[in-house]
Amino acid sequence: METAEKNYEAERRSTRIRAQIPLQLRSLDPAAEFSEPCHTLILNAQGCGVRLGRVVEPGLEVELGLPTGLTVKALVANCVPLGHDGKYWLVGLALEEPGNVWGLSPAPADWGEPNAVAHAVSVSPSAKKDQWPFSQFSSRGEFHPGRR
Repeated sequence: METAEKNYEAERRSTRIRAQIPLQLRSLDPAAEFSEPCHTLILNAQGCGVRLGRVVEPGLEVELGLPTGLTVKALVANCVPLGHDGKYWLVGLALEEPGNVWGLSPAPADWGEPNAVAHAVSVSPSAKKDQWPFSQFSSRGEFHPGRR
């Protein structure tokens, strides 16, 4: 019999990797203009989680300037505080066109070819405010509260 963790891993769209890749995050909404350097904390072929020094609203369209020179569009999926001091925020970003935009080589097999772009996936902002399910890690990978 498979455990719930193994079942969940089978449902995942692509492998997640903890990596710090510097990037420039820029809002595409004229009503919420900003451009700020940041870096990824976790990434996969569908998007990433970045540490940011500001709150951004879920649903905001942004552009990521990558160190490879590539610029890609993404949607803010979630924004939750890191810690209790309000200094940093974990922002979940869903790529408009999933793929290995990170330039990782070798990349996990389920990411496709480097810089390959799959069909866009519709993403709606999280319904649970102030919750990010991947903000905690264990020595065995991601930590999912409530899962065994």
